Amino acid sequence: MHYQQALIALYDGARVALCNVIILLSIILLSGCCDEKGLPAALKGIYSKQASERNKALLIISRCGAKAESAVPRIAALMYDQNVGVASSAAYALRKIDSKAAQAALKTAEEARASSRSR
Repeated sequence: MHYQQALIALYDGARVALCNVIILLSIILLSGCCDEKGLPAALKGIYSKQASERNKALLIISRCGAKAESAVPRIAALMYDQNVGVASSAAYALRKIDSKAAQAALKTAEEARASSRSR
């Protein structure tokens, strides 16, 4: 009986994860993030307490490129987020923004990572 319950729980968890991925992709593909209304909404999302919201906002912002340059300091800080997905999305967004400030933030993070490995 426990085996069946474990399988059902596993299936439910996988189904929820798949639904979240579909929702996230829909948001990314259908969002007008770079227009006058969408970008400010996405920029607010990077301050969310929930990692999933920060991650969604970063993925949306990454599609905006240089238009999101004002958020580089906050995005750079998110590269050190405890949530690995958020940290990865922050680095991805900075690569897509591709400004001097974004490149400097990526370089600083890479140097910090390299120095922590050498310790």
